[in-house]
Amino acid sequence: MGGGDALESMLRGELGDAAVARELAAILLEDALTWRAPEAAPDGVGLIVAYTFGNRMQANGNREPGPVNEALADVAAALHARTGARVFAQWEVAAAIGDRMGADQLIAINPARDAMAEPVYLSTGGVAAAVRAIVGDPRACGRVAVVAFRDHAKRCIDVTRRAGFDAWMPAGQAMPEAYDPESGQPWTRSRVAYLLHDIRARITDRRDEIVFRREHSKGTP
Repeated sequence: MGGGDALESMLRGELGDAAVARELAAILLEDALTWRAPEAAPDGVGLIVAYTFGNRMQANGNREPGPVNEALADVAAALHARTGARVFAQWEVAAAIGDRMGADQLIAINPARDAMAEPVYLSTGGVAAAVRAIVGDPRACGRVAVVAFRDHAKRCIDVTRRAGFDAWMPAGQAMPEAYDPESGQPWTRSRVAYLLHDIRARITDRRDEIVFRREHSKGTP
């Protein structure tokens, strides 16, 4: 019995509903038990989107990129040099890229600020939405290469695709995978903590998608 069949069988016994067990098993396999991101050759890439993973907190409370985002910046800069594609980077990665490419080739995605001028948390989905707001029609961008921490990559691909982009991991390009135990975001300091965080985020996205689809299908012939 394959892993999916075993999961479905277990859920059928727990829930007493074969149809729901089948649907839930498929969702869990995709959104809770899969982390390998789909890949495509970087040749022909029209756009690069780089997502932050964690940060470092300074003694005065300010944030700086930290070693993981510096490694992501290296990947984004190398892909830009290879493809010539513009880079849209969450601000920590953009700051670490610095002046390694022209100002017209690097677009930083910055968080909003609250009434106290503190940055408002910028989610993975928020980054994808911000990129779409800037570029307009995502179909005009062609293939999009996503730069992301290894365990974050699949969710980055998923949300970038939900925003309408033809998003992929660049084949043959290793992504950073070493966790920073001093990260300013506690859930990005260790692998098990982050994987649980990632499962929650992905399952929440799927829940919202199901609710949205069913609410908007009411009254549809």
